[in-house]
Amino acid sequence: MRQLLRGIFTVFFLFFLTLPFSASSVLAQENTAKENFNTTIETTYRVSRDGNTFVSHHIRITNKTPTIYLKQYALKTTYFGLQNIIVKSGSKEIPANIVSNESGTSIGITFEDEVVGQGKVRDFTIEYSNPDVALVAGRVLEVHIPQLGDENTFDSNRTILYTPVFFSLPVRVTPTPTSSEFVQTEAKIVFDLPKGEPISAIFGTEQNYKMTLRYHLENPSSSPAIAQIALPPDTQYQKLHYHDLDPLPEEIKQDADGNWIASYKIPASSVTVVHLTAVAQVTLEPNIIVPGVPVQKNHTQNDKYWESNNSIIKEKAQSFPTAESIYDHVVDTLQYSRREITLETLTRYGAVDAFKNSEDAVCQEFTDSFIAIARAANIPARRLVGYAYSENSILRPLSFAGDILHSWPEYFDQQQNRWIPIDPTWGNTTGGVDYFNLFDLNHIVFAINGNSSTLPNPAGSYKALSQEETKDVDVTISDEPFPNIGPAISTKVEQKKFFFIPIPGMFTISISNDTGQAWYDIQPQIIAQDPEIDVALGENSTLAVLLPYQTKTFSATFFTKGLSVPKRSEITVNYVWKNTGEALYEPAQQQIVSGPQLITALQKQETYLYLGVGFIIITLVTGSVLVYRPKLSSLIRRKSQETQEQS
Repeated sequence: MRQLLRGIFTVFFLFFLTLPFSASSVLAQENTAKENFNTTIETTYRVSRDGNTFVSHHIRITNKTPTIYLKQYALKTTYFGLQNIIVKSGSKEIPANIVSNESGTSIGITFEDEVVGQGKVRDFTIEYSNPDVALVAGRVLEVHIPQLGDENTFDSNRTILYTPVFFSLPVRVTPTPTSSEFVQTEAKIVFDLPKGEPISAIFGTEQNYKMTLRYHLENPSSSPAIAQIALPPDTQYQKLHYHDLDPLPEEIKQDADGNWIASYKIPASSVTVVHLTAVAQVTLEPNIIVPGVPVQKNHTQNDKYWESNNSIIKEKAQSFPTAESIYDHVVDTLQYSRREITLETLTRYGAVDAFKNSEDAVCQEFTDSFIAIARAANIPARRLVGYAYSENSILRPLSFAGDILHSWPEYFDQQQNRWIPIDPTWGNTTGGVDYFNLFDLNHIVFAINGNSSTLPNPAGSYKALSQEETKDVDVTISDEPFPNIGPAISTKVEQKKFFFIPIPGMFTISISNDTGQAWYDIQPQIIAQDPEIDVALGENSTLAVLLPYQTKTFSATFFTKGLSVPKRSEITVNYVWKNTGEALYEPAQQQIVSGPQLITALQKQETYLYLGVGFIIITLVTGSVLVYRPKLSSLIRRKSQETQEQS
């Protein structure tokens, strides 16, 4: 596995070699310990409803020789918040030397008695409570058990995990357990781990979060300006429902990376504060309703902080050609910096300088380094910026600029044909929890950086210079269900005009989303009640996505089947899901005026039509002026002469 994981639980033996009239001690290496002792361990993790975990390591060490016996034993874990540590041999408590700091906890044992003789067994337990093994968030439970030694540490290594039956059985777990069953009020999951592999288990498939976000948009100039912000978007792993967006934007659209970009007109010398209250539903499995963002050329190219053309990065890409090997290298090479992070002190190194300053990395360095190497290896990669739910800032830190945010990368998996989010930062700070193969339900995307390494900025980054520092990101877990609503679409039908003159049969259809959710693959169905009138819809009439509060337009032509004068008629406007044909809701009625069938050909060349009609009108106006100019001049002269005669 990863080199880092080997240090999560470190075990030391100090044994004595007994000889006639003399004795000597040595610190046992793993292979020496294995030669002289048979060591088995059975560890029980019992998780309570609130996530606190009682841990018991039952260790049996059997002498393989008649002369060597165990005198001291030490166990070290990267968890530093252990409580109520007790070491026992049978019913007798053994004193332990306990040292705990941010790098972990070391439990050292010196045995007072001597267990000497081949086949003799040293049997003891190490017990403690650990608040960081399990994380309870709403109805979701996550358990991450670090690696315990390796294949040379224990001859037998069994782990038993007990969790409240409230969370049922895990929906994702690695490695594959030996058995899983319910025992009274608990789920019992057994793992036999010959190599001491780490264990990760997630109970629950989705998590809901309530969010309140604020964007301060300042315009210090003396004229109005347009400001754009990135609102939290739908992704394949999160769905958004906006309860309120105030004020509503002038325009909202989706960019090439899937960001939802809202545009606001800001008056001169003023600050506009945009308030968003929303619910985000994060899921383990991709949402089939939300289409994935296609890979673009820029997703494998060099950029300011992703120097994929640099020789150092290229060399790393040759050594680590797969996404997982790149992840492992970044996790093992960079060291998370525990220094205080502020907007003033935060420096974004970029990938090249991140490796030069490997002991001063925060989440953006882990992210930038992965992306740069991945792109150099021709693996499409992007940066996600947003909020990550964490109850332990040491194990799962948040360190992005602005409000306390987080960044993590995602790469495009060609076989699965989708973007895969990963988190090398937390892989490093948790001591090797597998955030590559087993992502969690704690990450909420605010903005996606793919075509640019810097833009768009996420919520929490929009601060007005004229105001004091504000807290603009508030995220909490929600126990309420995600709003189950259907589409609500307003339709406006307007006849097209040229120089204020209505054009028969040619209309613009405006569709507005009146809800705070995005809707996908909507197909309009427009039917004229008069059977003599047909309908032709223009391009872009099928809506791949209709964002919250967004308005989209397309052209529609209503024409009679034969040559006739314009006719008034009612039309039925309905919308269906493109894939199923199922109607969204009851159709609405609108009034139109049809045109001749010839108008359908003109509709396809609408721009040329306007130019042609304009040319004709200008020509007629110009010609009229030329024709009537001599007559007008004569009339003016005659009127002038009449006036002079009267005077």
